[in-house]
Amino acid sequence: MRNVEYFQSNYFFVFLGLFAYCLITSPLLLIAVAASLGACYILSVQNAEKKVTVFGHELSLAQQYGLVAVCSLPLFYLAGAGAALFWVLGASIFIITLRAAFYNIDAILNPDDDRIDLMMEEV
Repeated sequence: MRNVEYFQSNYFFVFLGLFAYCLITSPLLLIAVAASLGACYILSVQNAEKKVTVFGHELSLAQQYGLVAVCSLPLFYLAGAGAALFWVLGASIFIITLRAAFYNIDAILNPDDDRIDLMMEEV
């Protein structure tokens, strides 16, 4: 657990790298993500000019983003986003656990300090 606390930013970038790899190797998933982000961008540009109304009710930007997310779910399902997500999570957990098991965090920490925060402040 001390390894995870100390190297959490490194592990986050491992997760992002695996996620980027998964997007690059799956063109349909990349298109689905690009379509969802494109719809959100169009809504933000359109919302700056004029509010969007549905059945006489103005929708906030958060509600519009939620509607895009709900409409994107079938597209993500067809693109295999669930399998990609579980693959990225599984690979990240495996890599992080493997590194944490073989790295001795106590070798770089001062034995007098029980908290990692003190070490971070000194650096």
